[in-house]
Amino acid sequence: MKLNTFIERITTYDLERDKQKIMEDLRQLATNRTLLSEHLYTAIQQDGFSTRNSLYGAYAFVLHYNDLFTVRLGFWSPVSSKDESETFIYDLNHTHDFEIYAVGYSGDGYTTVTREILDDAPIQAGKRPVLGEERILKLAPGEILHMRPLYEVHKQLPPTTMSASLSLLIHPQRSVKTEEAWCFDENYVPTYPGIAMHETAFYEETLSMLERG
Repeated sequence: MKLNTFIERITTYDLERDKQKIMEDLRQLATNRTLLSEHLYTAIQQDGFSTRNSLYGAYAFVLHYNDLFTVRLGFWSPVSSKDESETFIYDLNHTHDFEIYAVGYSGDGYTTVTREILDDAPIQAGKRPVLGEERILKLAPGEILHMRPLYEVHKQLPPTTMSASLSLLIHPQRSVKTEEAWCFDENYVPTYPGIAMHETAFYEETLSMLERG
C-alpha cells in the first residue's frame, strides 16, 4: 500500500469504530519496503538538502502529519549503555495521552510490556493504581500493537538487531483532553506527569517546525 492511499483511507474512517480496519491498513502499509526512500526523495525534491523542514528526531521520521494523526517510522537499536537506553526510552513505564497503533516493520522488533490501568480515578504521584495482568508482545514484522490513551502503562525493551516500526498516532483533541500521561517507576508507582519526556520534545518540535514552515 502506498502512503497516500493509507492517508486517504484513514481520513474516511470513524476513529472509534473502525479500529480493525485501521490495524489492517497499517499492516498493509508496512509491506511497502520503500517508505523511507520515497519520503527522503520527496523531501530532497522539495527542499534540496536543507534540513529546515525535515521532521525527524534521534530515532524517528515523520512520514505524514495533519491535525488528526501522525504517521511515523521509528528505529530501535540494540543498546550497550544507559545513555543509549535513555535515547530510545527503553525500560521506562509510561502512558500516552494519545491513541497509538504500531506494527513491526523490520528487524526482530522491540518488546513491549503492557498493563491496563483498571482505576477510573485520576493518577496521583506516589499512589499506585490497580493494574491488569502483564501482556508481552514482540513487535516483529507484521505484529501489531494498539494502545488506548491514558489507561495502558507500557515500556519498551530493546531488540537484538536494528529494527523499525511503523506507527499511527491519533492526536488528542485539546477541546476534550482532561488528563495527562504519566511516567511510572519500576514498581508502577506514578512519578511525574508527561509523555516520556523525549517523546514530548519530539512532538513539540514537530509542531513548531510545521508552524514555522
